[in-house]
Amino acid sequence: MRIAKSAENQSIFWRAHRFFPNARTALRAFLSSVMKPGDLVLLPAYIGWSVREGSGIYDPIRELDLRVDFYRVTKCLWIDLKDLEEKLDQSGARVLILVHYFGYVDPAYPEAVELAHSRGILVLEDEAHSMLTHLVGGRTGRLGDACIFSLHKLLPVDHGGLLLVRKDREDLLSRVSGQELDVPLPWEFDLAAISARRRQNAVILAQLLESLDGQLSSLRSVPQSGEVPQTYPVVLHSASRDWIYDVMNKAGYGVVSLYYRLIEPIGAVEFPLSHYISKRILNLPVHQDAEERELVSMVGVLSRVLNEREGET
Repeated sequence: MRIAKSAENQSIFWRAHRFFPNARTALRAFLSSVMKPGDLVLLPAYIGWSVREGSGIYDPIRELDLRVDFYRVTKCLWIDLKDLEEKLDQSGARVLILVHYFGYVDPAYPEAVELAHSRGILVLEDEAHSMLTHLVGGRTGRLGDACIFSLHKLLPVDHGGLLLVRKDREDLLSRVSGQELDVPLPWEFDLAAISARRRQNAVILAQLLESLDGQLSSLRSVPQSGEVPQTYPVVLHSASRDWIYDVMNKAGYGVVSLYYRLIEPIGAVEFPLSHYISKRILNLPVHQDAEERELVSMVGVLSRVLNEREGET
């Protein structure tokens, strides 16, 4: 029979996976399976840390005694492709990590993966922010050798991580043991509906924030086809980000700053654009619990405090 009555070949589109308590343990497991102490990981020069949580990307690398180098990002937090190519040629990296910040797809994503693969370098996609862009939109996680998810950054659970490998790279999991999850699995939620709400909320915010042009700029545009935002990032022009952050949270609006503090190896002299963004970024919520009237109210408060701040200077 040329075409069977139903699908039978399990190897087509199969993707091996392992569950973990969080994305950082998934990352650590992957790196420990493909690298040895002294090997080099290439990271984007925009990696944050906090006193309470440390760094989900950098801490596993230090724990495994791996070396690290950084490729530059642009003022829009996209990959600086020219610098990446130079680092791939010069660093001797074993693994390249690409980060899909805030759930959006980097324009240089396909070319960055090709540059690494053409040099025999493995690519791990950090999809802590872009699980829905991957699972629902199909825009990320297909080109690299492996990817990691962080369930709690997009779903109403308090932990949970996932490591996936490309269907022809199951060998990468041969030495990786996962763990049982005690939280709902991603597909127990209506991911399509969650994604639609997040995209809709980002569109609403983009329209509302037009009135604040001159006081802030959107770091990302309206989500493109298949993109599902984790948050909506803006860059404040002159107002103190830390002050705005405090005022907004005290008013009941859960804004965050990804990332308000960069890891020490990413120095301000060598990576000025990274630090420029880090000192000014504010991430507005677009999650599925937020309704339009609440977004309107949030932008109204943000506008008021920005104008008050300007009036004081």
